[in-house]
Amino acid sequence: MLPRLKNIHLARRFRSHGLHAVLFAVLALTLVTGCKPETMTANGVVAMFGHLGLGQGDFTYPRALSVDSKNRIFVVDKSARLQRFGPTGTFQTGWSMPERVAGKPIGLYVHDDGRVFVADTHYHRVMVFDADGVELARFGREGYGDGEFQLPTDVAVDSEGFIYVSEYNGNDRVTKWSPTFEFVSVFCEGEIDGKVMRRPAAMDFDSEGTLWVADACNHRILGFDREGKLLASWGSMGREPGQLRYPYDIDCLDDGTILVCEFGNHRLQWFDKAGNSTRVWGKQGRRPGELWAPWGAVGAPDGRVYVVDSLNARVQVLELQ
Repeated sequence: MLPRLKNIHLARRFRSHGLHAVLFAVLALTLVTGCKPETMTANGVVAMFGHLGLGQGDFTYPRALSVDSKNRIFVVDKSARLQRFGPTGTFQTGWSMPERVAGKPIGLYVHDDGRVFVADTHYHRVMVFDADGVELARFGREGYGDGEFQLPTDVAVDSEGFIYVSEYNGNDRVTKWSPTFEFVSVFCEGEIDGKVMRRPAAMDFDSEGTLWVADACNHRILGFDREGKLLASWGSMGREPGQLRYPYDIDCLDDGTILVCEFGNHRLQWFDKAGNSTRVWGKQGRRPGELWAPWGAVGAPDGRVYVVDSLNARVQVLELQ
């Protein structure tokens, strides 16, 4: 028998939503038996969690996620809430951004030390929390100069603790900040490899220290060394393997490949560092294993891939061979 559900909200969802009830039953049985969950779809989905709503575990247009070293999943949505889930999608805790009238965050990064960095986009700043939602710091202000932001989109941190913030809406650049949140320099901006950077939407460091940037409105990926020198530039607009359409997220995986989430193509795509496509996953749709305008994807320490399926108001969990 399944253990008694103590969360009233989860119990309501279990009764009222047939598909989600089946999914939570699978997750609950996994917790009881300790067995690996069965694959739900032919393309590797083992679980899903979340649906449209404002309750615990619900989402209103989720737009970014990150996974910490404990395989806990953090998701921010368009209600300006952050929620933390266990590896199986069980709601753990959540909190709201201090201000939300002007707009909602679109970027999220969890550091190995447990700090949660949020690109508080429409307030032109970065907020830093602990894993339970206690505010630790905030930095940046609105503007176009040094130490100022225009609609920050994402945060990355290098091995020395320096912080990198991407922006758009006229700035369209990446700036570098000290570990104590002081402005250091403009890392990259302007014309790069023949095109002016347009909406750098996401960033991530690989194991060699290269910063990879999803230059979303140019439908390409850029790689830079620690000094801001361009090392790689690949991608063009299209729907074929190797092409991109509004890459909104990027994650450097432990095996050396680069995972790109394509908002415009409703899919994930894996590349080697030379820009060769090695795998494509997903298509537009509402069913398990399909995506609708995904904003983010990340590989977890346990090897799973978590995808923010934004217009389906859920997270899909993949185990791929």
